[in-house]
Amino acid sequence: MKRSVLLLLFVFNVQAIFAQNSDWIKIKDNDAAYIINFPSQPEKADQDVPTDKGTVKMYTYTLQTTDDTNIIYMSSFTEYPNSFFPNKLESAEMQNEVLDNSVNGAVTNTKGTLASEKKIFLNGYRGRMIKISIEGGFIIQMKVILVGIKLYLAQVIYTEENEDNLNSKRFFDSLELINVKP
Repeated sequence: MKRSVLLLLFVFNVQAIFAQNSDWIKIKDNDAAYIINFPSQPEKADQDVPTDKGTVKMYTYTLQTTDDTNIIYMSSFTEYPNSFFPNKLESAEMQNEVLDNSVNGAVTNTKGTLASEKKIFLNGYRGRMIKISIEGGFIIQMKVILVGIKLYLAQVIYTEENEDNLNSKRFFDSLELINVKP
């Protein structure tokens, strides 16, 4: 009896490993200068986003899933006009202010609560890794990177019971900046 239970556990674990190691789709956006991997083909879109200083264009890749631990995967890229930041955000203080404002904006726009925030660096560029708790037991996890006046974002949405799942880690770890130097 014990043997059959152990064998079943082994089979289920092996199936889970193979499911997690399945081939993902590599998205390479040369215009936005980044690479990121999705579990399957995302939809590409763009939208105008109003800000205090005017409207900016946000370019996104979005994947909504039905058979994954994450409900939504999304990456986005926004390049702010030079007029927004004539000083080019050269100081760490100015960069942190923009990142803090993006975090606060995300929390406000989702009507959520900031559950965690960590200052990070990617290729020498400042960023934030955050989690926002929202109504209904959902978590929005984001990786936000600021490169000059360009903002990169990787985001997943999952239920609280799927927090810190392997697919979200794989997604965030796959984000690469290309053609940019610190």
